[in-house]
This record gives sequence, structure tokens and C-alpha cells, in this order.
Amino acid sequence: MLAVLLCAFVFLMGYVVLTSSRTGLSYAVARAAAQREALQEQTMRLDDQIAALRSDDRLAELAARLGMRQPQRFAVVREEEPRIARAGSHFRLLSSLAGFLVPAVAARP
Repeated sequence: MLAVLLCAFVFLMGYVVLTSSRTGLSYAVARAAAQREALQEQTMRLDDQIAALRSDDRLAELAARLGMRQPQRFAVVREEEPRIARAGSHFRLLSSLAGFLVPAVAARP
């Protein structure tokens, strides 16, 4: 009889622990869903704010306040390619010979 009561008590306590764990997880899911919804609303507001700040009318008004106007002509600027120094051919031979010796020295831990 005592064994049956002990088994029923263990079963009941396991059920209580599992139920409380499930309830805690339900609250965590609800909290995460509410946070996600709040972040989505904030993202929508920020997207609207970015769109308002990037509007052509606002930028034209700011440019007019700064005294900017449309250019009368456009200029094209061409840049030269940067010159790269090249090593002489006699260094290539030495560097290729050194390549055979350096890996053996560099491989040491």
C-alpha cells in the first residue's frame, strides 16, 4: 500500500513539475512574441522616418537653404592609373632560390 502511495506521489509531483515548466515556457513564448511585435512596429516607424528624411522635397529645401543649385555644366575628371614599381629580373632569380630554403626554416614550430 505504501509503495502504491509513493508511486502515486512521485507521478503527481512529476506532473506538477512538467505542468509548471510548460506554463513557464508559454509565458516566455508570449513575451518573445510581444517583443517581436514591438520591434516590428519600431522598424516600420524607423522606415517611415528614413523615407521622410530622404524625400526629394526635403532635400531640395535643405539644398536651397544652403544656397545650392543645379549645376550649369558637368565636369568629367579622369584619373591616371597608379604606377606600380617593378623589381628587376635579377631579384626574381634570387627570390625563387630563396623560396626553396625558407619553407624549411619557417616550418619549425
